[in-house]
Amino acid sequence: MKKQILKLTIGTMILSSTLLADMDRCVSCHGVDFEKKALGISKVVKGMSEDEIKKSLDNYKIGIGGPAKSIMMKEVNVGVDTDAMAADIFNEIQTPGFEEPNDEFIFQKRLSVKTLQKIKLSLKKAKKEDMKKISSQIKAAAFSMYTYDTLLQTKIDFKSFKAKKLTKKDILDTVVKAKKCVDHSFTEEEIVKCRVDFVNLAGTLTQNEAKKMKKNMKKAPIFKGEGAVNLDKYIKN
Repeated sequence: MKKQILKLTIGTMILSSTLLADMDRCVSCHGVDFEKKALGISKVVKGMSEDEIKKSLDNYKIGIGGPAKSIMMKEVNVGVDTDAMAADIFNEIQTPGFEEPNDEFIFQKRLSVKTLQKIKLSLKKAKKEDMKKISSQIKAAAFSMYTYDTLLQTKIDFKSFKAKKLTKKDILDTVVKAKKCVDHSFTEEEIVKCRVDFVNLAGTLTQNEAKKMKKNMKKAPIFKGEGAVNLDKYIKN
């Protein structure tokens, strides 16, 4: 009977990961303020630092942990970003009681976390020839954020975008900062501030590309095939 309850609990937790917020399934075992031993066997999370929580989650991903290891290994391997999850858990510990953000906020946060993490990992291993593709990914992600976030739209001034020399490190640092900021965002206002820097990065990349194209632009090619009109007299050198 005990084994069946344990299996049911694990199954519910895994299913919840795709349907509900991470905190829903965490507090169901660890307690509203993470003050309990999950299933009576885990370490009490309350009192742990954010770094300690993240280290525990990372260890579970590689099969290292305490008596609840078999459960947590499945939890952290359902597409969980341990940076974001550790930040969420630590914030919940610091905030007495349990108040779940709305589903739209949860969706937007997870989308930003996943997008920024993917770009961050791509940048870390990118070679010079990969930067154009990554730049396109950054611009596409920024456009998506801007399109679906009405509050963000009020914070962006396209006229302020200017060309500026950026190294790969500059771009990576901005993405990492934005990702960390999103991890620690728990309201719409907080997440918008993170997105502003990322959209501004995309704006700079766009202006850099426009400047490069303008610099490399040559005289427009003139059609000289059959039926072409001689435009020489109209063209000033």
